[in-house]
Parts: sequence; C-alpha cells; structure tokens
Amino acid sequence: MRSNLASRLGVAAATAGAAMLAACASSNVASNDKAPGRGAASPPPPAVSHDWRALMLLPFGTLLKDVPYPLGEVVVFHDSAGETGGHEDRDCYTLRATAPPRFFGRQVDQYSLCFSRDRLNRVEASVSLPAESASAQFAAACAEWQRTGTPVAAESDRCEARDGTTEVDARLTASEVSAEPAVSIALIESAPARE
Repeated sequence: MRSNLASRLGVAAATAGAAMLAACASSNVASNDKAPGRGAASPPPPAVSHDWRALMLLPFGTLLKDVPYPLGEVVVFHDSAGETGGHEDRDCYTLRATAPPRFFGRQVDQYSLCFSRDRLNRVEASVSLPAESASAQFAAACAEWQRTGTPVAAESDRCEARDGTTEVDARLTASEVSAEPAVSIALIESAPARE
C-alpha cells in the first residue's frame, strides 16, 4: 500500500513538474517574440495630450494666500485701447522652485497664474513646438477643444472654445524664448453659460 501511494505521488509530482516546465517554456517563447532585435515592432509613441486641464494646477477661485507653491510676481502690461473688462486689478505670478506642467508633450516655456481680487481667475501658458508639425498639432488641439467644449472661433492660428466655466483662448504664434512656433493659451474663468 505504501509503495502504491509512493508511485501515485511520484506520478503526480512528475506531471506537475512537466506542466510547470511547459508553462515556463511557453511564456519564454512568447516573451522572446517581443524581444528587441527579433524584428518585432516597437510600441507606438505615446499620444500627445492637448488637454488644457493639465495646465490647471489649482481650481479657479483659489485664494492667493492658499497657493501651495512659491510664486514670483510678473509685471503684466495691457494695451488700454485693446483691453476692456477691468483687468487693471489682475496680478500674475510665475512658479518658483516648482516645475510648470507639461502641455503638448513638452515642458511649457512660460506659465503664469493670474489673480483678480486675490482669487485665481486666469492661467496663461506658452509652449514651443517643432516648426514642421506646429500647424498640424495646433489644428488637432483646436479640434479636440471644440469637440469637448463649445466652439467659439477657429482659424489656422487662433482657437477659442468654452468648456463649462472655462474659456479657452489659444494662438499659434512665434515663441518668445526660442526660434520655434509656440502655442500661447489663456484659460479664463467665466460666468456659467445661460441657457
């Protein structure tokens, strides 16, 4: 009886061992098919995000004193003939010792948080893009913003949309920090749309 039990255990152990070896061998073959140098295609590059929400480090209405980042004040000049709407009380700040967010898959060149009456009501950013793809990237971003929000205006170098209480005003311009084209965007808090 004891030898019968031993032989059954031996058969079970051999079967389990064979199954484990087969599993290891099949997983190794599968992983070798994807190994570099075997002609397998590399994964596609990640899609570039045009989502303006990445620029919103803080929600609109945040009090200046509650901002958790060190800030540096920026002097903002306005053309009195071109600006209306009482922007004279707006103070804008850059981030100090904090990396600005990424936009279009790149680090932004310029980033400002603007406050009116000590409440965040505007975010401004600029990101340089490669000259060969800037127009196409801007057009794709504009289409996305207008698809997910309410279209306001769209031209080859200008895009405006509204998403809830956020107005998106973007322009394709020349970069102020490089020789490349740039997307300059302003996210502006606005009153809810009336229906």
